[in-house]
Amino acid sequence: MKRYTLEELAVHLGGEPSERPGPEIEGVRPLEYAGKTDITYVSHVGFLAKLNQSAAGAVLLPFGLDSGDRPFIRAKNPEVAFARLTELYYGYPRPPHGVSPRADVHLEALLGAEVYVGPFAVVGRGARIGDRSVVAPHVVIGEDVQIGAGTWIFPHVTIYPGVTIGERVIIHAGSVIGADGFGFVRDSSESGTVMNVKKYHSGAVEIGNDVEIGALCAIDRALAGITRLGDGVKLDNQVQIAHSVQIGEGTVIAAQVGIAGSSSVGRLGVIAGQVGIADHLKVGNHVMLAAQAGVYRDVPDGSILSGAIPAMPVNQFRRVQSWFKKLPELVERIRKLERLVQPSSKES
Repeated sequence: MKRYTLEELAVHLGGEPSERPGPEIEGVRPLEYAGKTDITYVSHVGFLAKLNQSAAGAVLLPFGLDSGDRPFIRAKNPEVAFARLTELYYGYPRPPHGVSPRADVHLEALLGAEVYVGPFAVVGRGARIGDRSVVAPHVVIGEDVQIGAGTWIFPHVTIYPGVTIGERVIIHAGSVIGADGFGFVRDSSESGTVMNVKKYHSGAVEIGNDVEIGALCAIDRALAGITRLGDGVKLDNQVQIAHSVQIGEGTVIAAQVGIAGSSSVGRLGVIAGQVGIADHLKVGNHVMLAAQAGVYRDVPDGSILSGAIPAMPVNQFRRVQSWFKKLPELVERIRKLERLVQPSSKES
């Protein structure tokens, strides 16, 4: 079990500990789950009442906020400090480096220092895996794949040939990187039979540094050129990134989002669950798309869109939603007006 004093944790975070030392900290948990040997966090004054009810042994606080008599560490951003401590306490346990005798690593593959390759993993010819990376059991890495240092690939991930992955990337179980995109063209034979003719893809996938890809995601290779995820992009589970899509740095994408081919999403965006983005569109920087938004046209920088079909500016969507409740009343009023302006057939 890991134990640290508040002073040790403050040094790790670059924060300021209280004069009162408090207990040795054994865990990092939110207010409602924290116990007497845990540290929690409070980001603003509105949470002080919950802090008073919490059993936490210590708290991360912003500068200028009073903790009462509870031991504390002051930090510029307590929630960021909390996140960094979760890595310290609960980061993935690293397996001993080395290649399992039950793995299949091609003689022309190149592994860096302290790389781990688990049982039944396959590493193809010409692949390069950076220092301290982890390749879990049953991972398949194709020919000429490039993987940066400190990358962690969980079981049953498949990485097709020619994919490039940056440093400190996390790819969760079952994801597929570099499969062909969904590209077909309709044709018919002399007999009139309709068929879908496949377009084989010659492009690649590039994943930047510090990217995290959730479980069961699919990131397709470009038809020609590159499908690209910029540095710091975070994907939730079950996200589909189609061929030739470009995702800007720092954008976060929630579960079950689908982005169709040749579209782009700018920097530092937030895309909520089940959003759909049509093909060949440009979504700008700092854009927020609410859950289930359907995007069918370009989106300017800084936009906030809501609504399933189609997406619209969020204020317009709220007005539309407010009228939905009144529809039965409005319909009845319209019928009364129609009866007034349209005489009955007997009267006519």
